[in-house]
Parts: sequence; C-alpha cells; structure tokens
Amino acid sequence: MDTVAQPLLNVIAMLEKNNIKYSVTVTKPSRNIQQLTDTLYVIRQQLDADGSYNLIAAAKMGKEVF
Repeated sequence: MDTVAQPLLNVIAMLEKNNIKYSVTVTKPSRNIQQLTDTLYVIRQQLDADGSYNLIAAAKMGKEVF
C-alpha cells in the first residue's frame, strides 16, 4: 500500500481500519520556515519484515522570503 504524499490522518485511519501496525516520525525543518498548513503529509514509508509501517511525515512548507 502506497502512503507517500497522502495526509497523515487519512493514512493512519486506513492502517487502523486494516489492523496494520505503524510508527510515525514527524520531521521539523532546521531553519525557521513558514508552515503553509498544519496538515501533515507522509513523505517516506518503510515496510518492515513483520508487516508494520514506519512513516515519516512533515508539514507543507512555504518559501523563505528575505
């Protein structure tokens, strides 16, 4: 199941509905960049041998303006 580029809340709901184990790591930028939205999106997934998903999520970011 491909979860990349989907909203994290939708992915979690789908995984829980199918009783699939998962873990989530939320990334944060090293610089202070404006977030365009509070909605998190899956940017990377890894399927472990036991069938559980390791998801990495991040918020959509804006461009830094000087």
